[in-house]
Amino acid sequence: MQGKLRSVEGSRPSTAAVGRLRRGVKALVTTGEAVLLVKEAHDDGSAFWTLPGGGLEGAESPVEGLRRELREELGCEVVVDGPADRVWYAHHSRERTLSSYEVYDCGVASSVEPNPAEGTLAARWVDADDLPPRTLPQVRTLVERHPEVRT
Repeated sequence: MQGKLRSVEGSRPSTAAVGRLRRGVKALVTTGEAVLLVKEAHDDGSAFWTLPGGGLEGAESPVEGLRRELREELGCEVVVDGPADRVWYAHHSRERTLSSYEVYDCGVASSVEPNPAEGTLAARWVDADDLPPRTLPQVRTLVERHPEVRT
């Protein structure tokens, strides 16, 4: 899928209800049949699993933002191969906020170490066919759409 962006179907909410659009980046990091997920928490404290990444700051490019986010969240360096997809999140804990994340195929060039100070509670390589129960639906759909995760 390198070089092509697609939106996860059915995941883009109506823009009529959006008060704020947040741009961000996520890393689709895979090795064999495993995908790297991070555990984070909603504002109410409930935990969920997602792809590593986050919001862009100022005029930073998506690749710069992705490298910064993975250094902050996981203390690792990332090799960015290229754009893979796009996902949308409607935040329930942030009123009327819609996040649009560009997803990049990536590799990690060092070990990963979750940084709780950055909101990363855990990081885990998981089987693409056995994602944790609290994996965000958009992430499940994205992993299903990328057969290279299972090669």
